[in-house]
Amino acid sequence: MDNSKILIATDFSQKSFKIIEQILAYIQNKPSELFIIHVVESSIFSKVKDIQSITKNSFEILHKYFPTLKSSQFYCVEGGIDEQIAYHVDKLDISLVILGNSGERNHINQFFLGSNTKDIVRNLKTPSLIIKSNRPLEFNTIMIPTDLSHESKEYIHEVAQFFKTAKIKLFYSYIVPFENRLNFYGLDKSEMNLFQKDIKASAINEANDFFDSLNIANEIELITQEGSLDAEAFSKEANELKCDLIAVHTTGHFSFFAFDLVEHSHKNILVKKIN
Repeated sequence: MDNSKILIATDFSQKSFKIIEQILAYIQNKPSELFIIHVVESSIFSKVKDIQSITKNSFEILHKYFPTLKSSQFYCVEGGIDEQIAYHVDKLDISLVILGNSGERNHINQFFLGSNTKDIVRNLKTPSLIIKSNRPLEFNTIMIPTDLSHESKEYIHEVAQFFKTAKIKLFYSYIVPFENRLNFYGLDKSEMNLFQKDIKASAINEANDFFDSLNIANEIELITQEGSLDAEAFSKEANELKCDLIAVHTTGHFSFFAFDLVEHSHKNILVKKIN
């Protein structure tokens, strides 16, 4: 994360202030630039306070908690949260967006009407780091689920470049047809066993070929597992392997899985929409 331009979205809740604290601690003595954005919903506040007054009052609160922050690092804007974050990512040439997991739309407080984290991620071309843990940030071991697609390879390379010293655990799951389905197709027991064995061998060979094609400097390990990919089971596996971060893309087979992870995992999650 060296030489990164980082944008944190804040709603002025204590949870979002904890995230700012975590990021400031992590980038200390690193050549990274930090910006903070707060989005005011126009329909609620336009007749109450002008944006200049809200900006002034908001930064005073922010500066009270974080005296090292400068006003030039703070953006308080009106509009839709999704659109404004995406706009400022482009405007400031941001390389990483930091979000809390605010869940589905709900009122967080008087300053910021809660945003759907999924909608923000879907609007961005930049990776989003969704902070789920209150622990100090570490990126020593990263777990990445893969579907062996070109998009997955592209994302693995991006994550490896972003976290150059991290160990990467690549996770691939595959499905072998159940015996009752094969029996329905008219296969006998020996044919079923042979077919399932061939399917398993083919899946593992394909995963190994994908693994061998990766050209990254990080220490990397391939984990293969029979069975469907489930967010809760995957999160449990990440816990058992003591991973600090889960990195997942939202294209292909992982569009729904990625956001299930956002909902269910207690690990910090790096997620990016790949077109």
